[in-house]
Amino acid sequence: MNGTETGEVGLGKNGVTGIIVPLDGGTIDRVFHHRPIIPIFVDRFPSDLEPGDRAFLYVSGGARVIDGEGGISSVTREPLSDVRLYAGELCLSDNELDDYAASSRKTERDEMLVLKLDQPTKYVKAMKCSLKIPSDGVYMTSETFYHILGENR
Repeated sequence: MNGTETGEVGLGKNGVTGIIVPLDGGTIDRVFHHRPIIPIFVDRFPSDLEPGDRAFLYVSGGARVIDGEGGISSVTREPLSDVRLYAGELCLSDNELDDYAASSRKTERDEMLVLKLDQPTKYVKAMKCSLKIPSDGVYMTSETFYHILGENR
């Protein structure tokens, strides 16, 4: 059982237990189906995120729910050109990655946050999440966790 199921949350580095990652629903489905690597362009790389933390998959585009989660097995900074080498394990297709880079005005040398998830799991019932989640995600702290838990009681 993980912390979400028991209502408990362990404290990680500086109180951070994970990150809420906004992705569209189709991309999240791919994470659950053997494509567990999530590349994200971020304004600031998360210094308090580490392996063993959790990634909470937030459905972007208005649904305002967290659809599932997975344990983070690695957190790296990699140039887009290296991210492409993950190919079939990325939650984004080649075309989606190209479109994402173009819309973000990034080049092959720009670095991405790369999260590799271990055993991503879809929730039986998505969790409501009224918090504003920026495009580069937000830390999950015990305060944030209990806020979301309260919305779902």
